[in-house]
Amino acid sequence: MTTASADRSLRYILPPDAPLVSNLAALWAVDPALAETIELASVEPHCRVETARSGEPTVSYHADGARGVLLHSRYNPRDEASRLVDTVDTNGAMLLFVHGLGLGYHVEELIARAGREATTFVFEPVTAVMRAALEHRDLSKLITSGRLQLVNRADKSDWLARLTPFMAGASLPVVTLRHAPSVQSAGEAHAAAERAIGDFLAYARTSVTTLVVNGRRTAQNILHNLPWYAGSPSLARLHNVHAGEPAIIVSAGPSLRKNKHLLRDAAGRCVLIAVQTTLQPLLELGVRPDFVTSLDYHEISTRFFEKLPADLETELVAEPKASDKVLELFPGPISLLGNEFADSLLSELGLAKTRLRAGATVAHLAFYLAEHLGCDPIIFVGQDLGFSDGLCYTPGTSYEDVWRPELGRFCTVEMKQWEQIVRDRPILRRVQDHAGRPAYTEERLFTYLQQFERDFAATRARVIDATEGGILKRGARPMSLREAIDQYCTRPCQRRAAPHGGLNLKHLPAVLDCLSRRRREAGEIGQISRETLPRLEEIRDHIADQARVNRAIARIDQLRRQLDGLANCYELVTQLTQQSELQRFKTDRAIAAAAGQIDPTERQRRQVMRDIENVSAVGAAAADLVTLMDEAMDRVRRFAARRSGRAA
Repeated sequence: MTTASADRSLRYILPPDAPLVSNLAALWAVDPALAETIELASVEPHCRVETARSGEPTVSYHADGARGVLLHSRYNPRDEASRLVDTVDTNGAMLLFVHGLGLGYHVEELIARAGREATTFVFEPVTAVMRAALEHRDLSKLITSGRLQLVNRADKSDWLARLTPFMAGASLPVVTLRHAPSVQSAGEAHAAAERAIGDFLAYARTSVTTLVVNGRRTAQNILHNLPWYAGSPSLARLHNVHAGEPAIIVSAGPSLRKNKHLLRDAAGRCVLIAVQTTLQPLLELGVRPDFVTSLDYHEISTRFFEKLPADLETELVAEPKASDKVLELFPGPISLLGNEFADSLLSELGLAKTRLRAGATVAHLAFYLAEHLGCDPIIFVGQDLGFSDGLCYTPGTSYEDVWRPELGRFCTVEMKQWEQIVRDRPILRRVQDHAGRPAYTEERLFTYLQQFERDFAATRARVIDATEGGILKRGARPMSLREAIDQYCTRPCQRRAAPHGGLNLKHLPAVLDCLSRRRREAGEIGQISRETLPRLEEIRDHIADQARVNRAIARIDQLRRQLDGLANCYELVTQLTQQSELQRFKTDRAIAAAAGQIDPTERQRRQVMRDIENVSAVGAAAADLVTLMDEAMDRVRRFAARRSGRAA
């Protein structure tokens, strides 16, 4: 608080040792918006700070007309904070969430017990309490350390933006500490913040699991798609070619059946982007999309491309991880996004293809493509992200072709749709639909919603949800498709991209040369791994003999220097070791958390055990990469022969 004085003109004069100045200086460096909010806040009578018997400040919060809530003990706030932190286990956690700041005693204690790499997010919605803490307690070192983040908004988009850089930490134990008096003072805000955090954690864990499970499949599909990757034009030719013109993204949610006929009125007056599921139904409707997106790993997605006309002009924009069977089937122009793994495989070619953000679904990819084209507004239709009217897909998609052999008098399409929903009963989630009514979605779709809401909060384009059904999407303006077309699709699109140019085969010999080099380098990495393992095992078995350990370390250092020259290929190998990479991440956090509880010898032993597991995994992955290189080179040769025969 400011210096007490009967002279109101002196109420903003701080004593020389006031911590507010250093705290605000630290906060301005890491979170200027919050620093400004606190600095501009007036000194409120709601927070009454007094001295506890221990000599430290304590505070009570008095909301308007409400009885005051004492946020800390009148006797010893620090001891009280220690007892509160005793109720949680910080071991191995990288993400810690505290609900309620008070004067920060429990926050200091929690951070002191957590690992040095852990980050603590403190949610405090009451600005007066946050200002009181910064006025009376010096938290500047914690603020500048990067280990503390202060949050004053329960907004889901804000939480997603703050937490996205910490996604890996969600795979470890997460600590939640509730400061009961603070939660009592602003219960609704804290409940909203907990929901936002819970939604992020579900999204992050699903994303990490997907990355780990699909690591090898991703690598394999990219290798299979190298002829198209090297031969298709970069998306750079599409950058801002439709700046300021509307885009309509057509997804396959159940609500599409209500308004898809209106898309005929929008054709030619917007950029029409279809997800792969809706391409065929739109063509049958007489609507030709400008683009279609694909990114699915599995060849089952080929069902969406089996009946396309040979003269199709719609351009396929796909991630290189998509099934190569889709690229084989697609009769129209094909463009692939830039990809780090593919560029590393073909590093000597220097392709530098334009990349877009990673999307979880074809609809995310369609959104990023619309942004890349410069479209504004971006209008969604059929993007339910939930089960509207007891359906999971819009009628007329190829899913019905798959179900057709089972259909009959006692098994209708509607029954198959409902069967698809109830199969996911364990992961169903009750949410609000676009009209505020209760509805169901499931964990995977809910994860997709989190990514969309994060993207909508960050985009410069206006986002319109013209689905007319499905789940409420924060950051998108609800509107009927008829209204959206009448308001935004009012004139023909004028800007056009440079011609696609077709598939260029001249790079195929160079692609083979690159793969041959990567194969040789992967073999060298495997050999280095095999030579490193006995040295690590020697260290493990003779950990007490430091002279012998040091000699083994010296030889490992020599091998590591050899590996440094293969850094590019090593990154490719780790694509195949995502599970072991995640395990190493967890082990590193556990070792760091145990610092101070174990002696140096035990710490070294744990590190060696971690390295043995990691080097074994790298050796196996390097051998796997050699096999994949052989397979990829064979496919490139067969691709070249087929195309040459077709040209002849």
